[in-house]
Amino acid sequence: MTAWRHLVGRSGVFACQDSGNKLLGIIGLPMDWTTSYVPGTRFAPEKIRSAACNIELYSFLTGRELESYGYIDLGDVSLPNGDVVESLRRIKIVVKGFTEDYPDIIPVFLGGEHLVTYPIVKALRDEIDLVVVFDAHGDLRDDYLGVKYSHATVNRRIVEELNKRVLIIGGRAFSREEIDFIKNSNEVDVIPPPLHSDWSKVLNMIRRATKNRSVYISIDMDAIDPGYAPGVSNPEPLGLTPSELLNILREIVYSSGSIRGFDIVEVNPLRDVNNVTSILAGKIVIEFYGLILDRFY
Repeated sequence: MTAWRHLVGRSGVFACQDSGNKLLGIIGLPMDWTTSYVPGTRFAPEKIRSAACNIELYSFLTGRELESYGYIDLGDVSLPNGDVVESLRRIKIVVKGFTEDYPDIIPVFLGGEHLVTYPIVKALRDEIDLVVVFDAHGDLRDDYLGVKYSHATVNRRIVEELNKRVLIIGGRAFSREEIDFIKNSNEVDVIPPPLHSDWSKVLNMIRRATKNRSVYISIDMDAIDPGYAPGVSNPEPLGLTPSELLNILREIVYSSGSIRGFDIVEVNPLRDVNNVTSILAGKIVIEFYGLILDRFY
């Protein structure tokens, strides 16, 4: 048995259909140890999987049905409750092991809090030129409540420790510290939710930022307006619509040279209403898969 596999336990299966085909690989990261408002994102991987069982494996953006392509779902990484350091270590080991054993599969990670993106990018750092983050918040604090590694510092750690450029899409909630960091950094760009008159400008900015680059994509569900996605730990009004997010995601996939991985984080089933956020998260994963097939296969 490969060393990393003992850290992953099979649980539910995304959309209740695991064909074993090797185009996309799904791994759950049930961690919410640094959540500062309402915990509960550790329950999201299983909730997203089960919610996706009730929607079609069909990409509306591309017109592709996905059942005949399939994917593998390896289950969730076993993470010690409350132990941030060990959890980050285990996630990195699993990501590294998975990409070495399955070099031709694009990994999709179901969080979990947003801090899980840090060890993923750390494991993939040599393969990534740009980290594209959909998020209402900057997550650029140097520390939060005296803690260096948290959901509120993840992008700062990616920039400063992993030396990666970060593009934040949908950002609309920043502390003064974060605003100053953005102004003084050449490694962070922010695209706020587009006004109708700014739509073509936004898409052009995204094309320029991602063109021919090797990209990792992280979607914090609070980038979406809480009217569409109420089940998040830190909701922020005036966000993206699901259609806006998917149109931007399409531009990223079609403009990039390659996509090295994808995560969807900060779904909180304990705050959700009729599972609409979990269902939307599942649909975004399906549409991402359709875009990958359309672009690269």
